[in-house]
Amino acid sequence: MATSFKEALETLVGQRIADGEDPQSLFEELLREANLVFGRYDLEYEMGLFNKDQTKK
Repeated sequence: MATSFKEALETLVGQRIADGEDPQSLFEELLREANLVFGRYDLEYEMGLFNKDQTKK
């Protein structure tokens, strides 16, 4: 059994990809769900900033 949310999510994502699901479609689904849960935050904007910061290193 997973000991953290991160591990549980990684297991779920890994299983769905192993079952043949398109990773891009899965990512978009997870992003939509996260935005429904955390609607007051602009996660797409925050993720974009995070990705830009990572590419500068």
